[in-house]
Amino acid sequence: MKTTTRILTIVIMLALCIQSVLALSVSVNDYDPKPAEAGKAVNVWFKIDNPSDDPQEEVSIEITPQDGLTLTPGESARQFVGIVPGRTSQIVQFRLLVNSEAFDGAHTIEARLLKGSQAASKADLSIEVTDKDFKDIDLSVGDIESDPTRIKPDDENVKLEVTIQNLGDGKAQGVKTELTDLPQGITLSESYSGTSLLGNVEADSTAIATFYVDIDKMVQAREYTANIRASYKYKPDETEDDYLFEESVIPLTLSIKPVPLYEITKAELNPGILSAGDRDVKLRLTIKNIGEEKGESVRVKAYGKTEQPIDYDQSSDFVSPILEPGEEGQATLQFKIEDEANLQKYLLDLEIKSIVNDDVITYQHKVPVTVTNPKPNNPWGLVIVGLILIAGVMAFTWYRNRKKTTAQPKKVKGSYGKSYLEK
Repeated sequence: MKTTTRILTIVIMLALCIQSVLALSVSVNDYDPKPAEAGKAVNVWFKIDNPSDDPQEEVSIEITPQDGLTLTPGESARQFVGIVPGRTSQIVQFRLLVNSEAFDGAHTIEARLLKGSQAASKADLSIEVTDKDFKDIDLSVGDIESDPTRIKPDDENVKLEVTIQNLGDGKAQGVKTELTDLPQGITLSESYSGTSLLGNVEADSTAIATFYVDIDKMVQAREYTANIRASYKYKPDETEDDYLFEESVIPLTLSIKPVPLYEITKAELNPGILSAGDRDVKLRLTIKNIGEEKGESVRVKAYGKTEQPIDYDQSSDFVSPILEPGEEGQATLQFKIEDEANLQKYLLDLEIKSIVNDDVITYQHKVPVTVTNPKPNNPWGLVIVGLILIAGVMAFTWYRNRKKTTAQPKKVKGSYGKSYLEK
């Protein structure tokens, strides 16, 4: 009786194991290159699915390549997967060799799933093999150059020149690249600044894709990942006229460097209310480093505009030899306002410059100033004009009287006691 009970128990356990393994399924998820090429290696990814709610433990996969497919030297035919949770899948990769004499078409791979070593399920899978010289395209990022070379927060119109290299043996034709999946805080400068047409990219050659991006002021200094989507057409077989249209996604790494970041926290004018014709106007600026890096030799400079009625007597000033993150410094600029200045607000263009690791970093800022009052009238001017007029009248009167006196004839006394005129 005990023997019968034990046999039934073993049978039930085996049935449960077989049922749990049969709940798993295996398929070819992908392989590269596609199709596989005769005489070359091919990477095959198998997908193990567990459609049940229960996890499956001690799962292994074992493959037997057929039809001219073999395992690469040193590659094991069995791989241990472990636990496959319920409603999930696992991906397992094998590297195979395709015989140089392999025929053109589907080649079989026998795949078995095992749970421990007690039970197994089997599936015959296949991959396509071509015996022709199949051309492929392999686009990747070779190099990145930017202008400015040091990308920092608050930069605008950053020019990215990305070298796209074709490592395949086919020619990619009509290549169009698009910068996508940008991280938060990094945006395209304009609508079409994220698209670049490269034309044809030959095998083992490169082309430059150009993009323009803006960096938000609050972006932290670190590496960010975006993607370049490249679409193109190519001929897998040069002896035929058939084209394939493909799209590939190329990862792109953008590095934001830590730099000082300056903010004008206070701008004070003396006098506080400006009038046309004011002289010796002083603008005192308080500048704070809100970045993550110290700045050296920090200076501020103002740039005059011909269309603005403002002339600088002192257009630049030294802020600080070193401005650590969180620290503030002051600078003073001096200017005068033309007499005929319009009563309006003017935006002064300022540049804050510093040195970081031997690199010169510049930032552009604008400070508004408003001319409120017209040039006041000068009462002494009227007095001076009046005095000039009075002096002119007096001089004219004196000149006229003197002229009359000079014009009268002189009386000359004769020897007979009467004047010459009387005679």
